[in-house]
Amino acid sequence: MEHSHRPLRITLLVLFVMSLAFAYLFLLDPSSLSRMYGREALDTMHLFLAMGFGSLMVTLAIGAFLAFLNPVKNTAIVLLLVVAYFSLFLTDVIVLARAQMPLRSLIPEMAFYLVIATLLIRFFPSKEKQKEEKNREGAVAKTVKDPLEGVVEPMSGNPTRK
Repeated sequence: MEHSHRPLRITLLVLFVMSLAFAYLFLLDPSSLSRMYGREALDTMHLFLAMGFGSLMVTLAIGAFLAFLNPVKNTAIVLLLVVAYFSLFLTDVIVLARAQMPLRSLIPEMAFYLVIATLLIRFFPSKEKQKEEKNREGAVAKTVKDPLEGVVEPMSGNPTRK
């Protein structure tokens, strides 16, 4: 694990676990989903939509895990996760603006979506960081040569010159 990408990897691991937890709720446990949002039992259409959202969360969890394995190589996945979680945050803002759900039931997920998107942006991997790390490692590994060595020819075993 590269030291410079440790915060990003921790964020991606938390995102992986939380996305799987959301997926479990939406796919397999709709009754606790109803209790969590303070709404009555779901009809078949809402169950269908909840299962679609659960499938989306599984996909985002897989993306977070792939990005966790190699964040620099999978920067496109990290960018996709930023866009997806910010979009989910905006969806909750629209739901609040329409007064479709109470604020107290949406605040935890809104905070989670916004914090995750912010952390992914903050720790976004860049190739410049990777090049700087290689340059630092290369500079430490190189030995310093004497600058006069190239100008003055080395003395052979004979101290006197003719």
